[in-house]
Amino acid sequence: MDRYGSSDTDVVYCLGPLWSLVPQVVSNGETKLEKAAETFEQTRCYYDPGNQENSHLVFLEFHRHILQLSFLISFFPFDSKQTKYGDTYDCVDFYEQPAFDHPLLKDRKYEFQASTQKVDTDASGIDPFDIWVNGKGCPSNTVPIRKMERKELIRTNMAAKLAHNISTGSCIQFAILRTQESKRYYGGGMITSVYHPQVGKTQYSASRVKFQNGPDSIAVGWTVNPSLYPDGGTRLFIYTTTKNSQCYNTYCPGFIILRTDIPLDLLLKPYSTPGKTTYEKKLFVRKDPANGNWFLQIGIINATVGTWPQKIFTGLSSFANYIDWGGEVYSPAGVAPPQMGAGYVPVAQRLDYDCYGIQVTVINDQERVDYDPPSLKRFNSSPKNYSLIDEGNRGDVLQRIIIFGGNSSPSNNE
Repeated sequence: MDRYGSSDTDVVYCLGPLWSLVPQVVSNGETKLEKAAETFEQTRCYYDPGNQENSHLVFLEFHRHILQLSFLISFFPFDSKQTKYGDTYDCVDFYEQPAFDHPLLKDRKYEFQASTQKVDTDASGIDPFDIWVNGKGCPSNTVPIRKMERKELIRTNMAAKLAHNISTGSCIQFAILRTQESKRYYGGGMITSVYHPQVGKTQYSASRVKFQNGPDSIAVGWTVNPSLYPDGGTRLFIYTTTKNSQCYNTYCPGFIILRTDIPLDLLLKPYSTPGKTTYEKKLFVRKDPANGNWFLQIGIINATVGTWPQKIFTGLSSFANYIDWGGEVYSPAGVAPPQMGAGYVPVAQRLDYDCYGIQVTVINDQERVDYDPPSLKRFNSSPKNYSLIDEGNRGDVLQRIIIFGGNSSPSNNE
């Protein structure tokens, strides 16, 4: 055992060809990131393995971070609560959550305000947040963070850094509606139907809204991502990128959870069934004009789940100048692409069969919600597999509508 807690033969999860998890062994008592067989461009590993000294430093920094999280999980007696779906969440003291490890948030000057809002119900009458065995989640002044083993922490952090490295790679495909002009936006969102697309173990599929300005971006949505969640369920997620960090959910400091009853990686059951029952979730992000913080809101009544403090950003500290809505999938090179949305190429006027986004909105430069944003353009990176239809504004309660999705043979995805 070395001073960082590693044995002489410690397993490090190097993300091989893109999302593939390949264990690389660090042996002979040396602490280093094992060089991959192919080039960085081909393997998309955690960091450039060509620079051995740099890789050494990156691995040490990463390893210390994992050990710190593992120590907290192992030695601090958290009150834990279970969901009806089998997940266990530690109820962490509000000021001990990962957000406050951020160097700009260490003063912990944020007042905890437990929400008194009544949780919404969807169109089917089912309470989408009725997930807790105890019926209420964590106690006051604590927040739910999913209990994870050390191996899961490694996988989650590696996957986040990998996603950042391949964000412009050809193996990620999009079917999105996006803003064209570089205007000022102070938020936006959509109501999206929730499906369970079939993906392979090294793939993911997501429906999300993304906000960006310079090096900063915020993505919010649902995803099926076995590399992050081995159960293969459809889960709520956020993905935050700043100049110096990138991560899913709370596994890097910055995002402050405010709710005691809505975890960031919530399992979104039940799922929609094409042609039968549709379940949906409203996703909305807004910038508070009073303090500059960005807030994540979910559900018809906009239940505030948490906040990204203004001070952790550079570009997004002021506003977003780009937003997109729609589907995103990933598959390693040479592997058949996964399903997007409901798994079908969308057909106009078929909201009961296809994955959709309704009430596609922005908060404009007048700080007003615009239900028919102008100058939006479709972008489809793989027309042979996926499609997005912009139905425009119907003039009814659905407002601006997009329909997106696509299909491939799930049997080729494993």
